[in-house]
Amino acid sequence: MDVIVFGGQSNMEGQTEGFPSSNEPMDGVMEYRFLTDSVIPLVHPVGEDMNPAIEGANEGFGSLLPDFCKTYRTETGHEVLAVHAAQGATRIDEWLPETERYQVALKKILAAKKAAGDDLGHVYYVWLQGESDAIAKVPGEVYLERLILYKDALKKDAGIDAFGIIRVGYFTAEHAFDEAIMTAQETACGCDADFIMLTRITAEMSLDPAWLNPYAAGHYNNRAMTEIGNRAGFALAQYEKGRI
Repeated sequence: MDVIVFGGQSNMEGQTEGFPSSNEPMDGVMEYRFLTDSVIPLVHPVGEDMNPAIEGANEGFGSLLPDFCKTYRTETGHEVLAVHAAQGATRIDEWLPETERYQVALKKILAAKKAAGDDLGHVYYVWLQGESDAIAKVPGEVYLERLILYKDALKKDAGIDAFGIIRVGYFTAEHAFDEAIMTAQETACGCDADFIMLTRITAEMSLDPAWLNPYAAGHYNNRAMTEIGNRAGFALAQYEKGRI
């Protein structure tokens, strides 16, 4: 059983336009809930409120996790235990090891690994974040430094095997600030073997209203969540198969 942790801000948390029409569970695709120390079928809505550190999907609507994990399961044949550890409107410095958010998420990850028990396989972290840093005009080199620090802490404390990135899309009025974050994420994947670029599709989606939540600017709709989840899950599966 591979543990896959999903972290980041609102687009990872899940802030879509409503509840998805498709919500069938898949055998071997589960979610870990910390508050009840339970393993349940991974279906919408995902996550749980562990305020103020991490939250479940906004309004109990859709997210990318079920589609990601179903694709990964189909491609690898591995059972999956998903860990939802995201929170909206957060900058990367709010995830660093000295923060409460990091410590709460870490407790959840470690508890999920314990729940997997002797069946534990690889532990992967998947990151969709950067919009708030672009809004704050964080320089790319600063974001990169913090991203590597964050990954290194998770590798040491949570034993993650790799850090997958769903590259951020366009969010600000001045695209240069978004592109600084995109470049930092690309640089991380180019200079550090622990990072994996899972998909860049959000750059295209974020500029096309057909993929966006009409009720929350800068957020993806359920159709987009399905596509992002499928593409990123497929990419991580190919990485995993290459390790076998």
